[in-house]
Amino acid sequence: MLKQLFLLVFSTTLCYTSWTQTTSSSPYSTTGIGEEGALPEAQFGGIGNISSIVFDSTLINTYNPASYSLLSFGQPLFSVGVASKFSNYSNDLGSFKGKTTGISNITMAIPIGKRFGIGLGLKPFTRKGYNLSQRSYAYDDSTTFNYQGFGSTNLLFVGLAYSIIKSERSTLSVGANLGYLFGSVTNQRSSVFDASSPAGGVDLSTYRLKSLYYSFGVNYQRFLDFDKRQQLFISAVYTPQISINSYLDYGLYYAKDVNNQLSYTDTVSYIDNNKGKIVFPSKQTIGAGYTFTPNTSKYPDKAKYQLGIFAEVTMMQWKTYEEQFGAHTNNNNDVFSNTFVSKLGMQFIPNIDPTKKSKGMKYFSKIKYRIGGQYGYLPNSINGRQLKTTAVTAGLGFPFLSQKSNSSINISFQYGSNGTGNAADLKEQFYSINFGIIIAPSSYERWFKKYKLD
Repeated sequence: MLKQLFLLVFSTTLCYTSWTQTTSSSPYSTTGIGEEGALPEAQFGGIGNISSIVFDSTLINTYNPASYSLLSFGQPLFSVGVASKFSNYSNDLGSFKGKTTGISNITMAIPIGKRFGIGLGLKPFTRKGYNLSQRSYAYDDSTTFNYQGFGSTNLLFVGLAYSIIKSERSTLSVGANLGYLFGSVTNQRSSVFDASSPAGGVDLSTYRLKSLYYSFGVNYQRFLDFDKRQQLFISAVYTPQISINSYLDYGLYYAKDVNNQLSYTDTVSYIDNNKGKIVFPSKQTIGAGYTFTPNTSKYPDKAKYQLGIFAEVTMMQWKTYEEQFGAHTNNNNDVFSNTFVSKLGMQFIPNIDPTKKSKGMKYFSKIKYRIGGQYGYLPNSINGRQLKTTAVTAGLGFPFLSQKSNSSINISFQYGSNGTGNAADLKEQFYSINFGIIIAPSSYERWFKKYKLD
């Protein structure tokens, strides 16, 4: 228990530090309220970022709220994670680097009885962070334009799940998350005549957002044979389109120093608390999976491994994204496109029999080995060409065998690229490292257990 407590404090401190840092460094976050979604969670990042399928009761899956009722009885789980992404952006004019470090999740799930479960947590929803410059020449002078963006929105949520069917061979669960979105993002544009630098003009727009959020999930599991060696998984998650209550603060200034907000002395135009809405697109995810375990009854000394294969597709209707602020309304139809991302992953566990004590059975046989990949389209376009995304992934799940619990440490790695395929357009090559810890009570600890009197 002392080791788990130390890891809990360490991981929470690490997450808090990451939360206070810049959450994004990507020119693709210039439009809208930033890039959608948190950085990959370590337990799912290794299998191609597949997150809707509920195939393991030792993992917290807040993407599909139906998972909360599928945890092991008496085994609540607490999870924290951080991630770092390192990018190299390039086109035919040059290249530059970017780095994103931040939290991926702080979550908890608790099984209640045999059919219910609840989940709660806090995670990023969108992130914005960029710093771009452009120089324009006119006669004997030049003008430098600088574009900056920063900020993020976060999601605080609670969810409930119920297993409609829970038999020896089949389980059907449904669930819903209800959350609260909050945060702010800022776009800043400045222009400076080099002869009068650092004085110039500044255009500043800040969106402050707060709204309810909800999503729904379903998960079906069925053993295909009587000895439970083959299992089928089918899942779906739906997040409806939401209208986010928002306030727009807009200012156009003349500044003695465009890099010092205290020097914004002359106000050309200013709009404060312009109330409106941001229409955020709906999201649909469908997944399926299959796990296989060999029959070892004739070979008692043979390891009982498990192999799982999973696939998933995610769609978002970004064409419906709209910023509604009266005269400042922008539907972004010429910027965003609908997205479709396909994912494929595998997980291999050399030995799933916790009672296996045969000679040569080492800790490495308990580790979960994961690989995967994804391919699809991002909502952004460059010069009328939609961005494509590709990535390969790998990961490891390290169980705490000495604690006799579902606690684990998970690590995943990703390498990929985002681009249109045209050399003139901006291309991103990236790799990421994701770390997470899941903490559960040991078998001899007394968390959430009901006592009976004789």
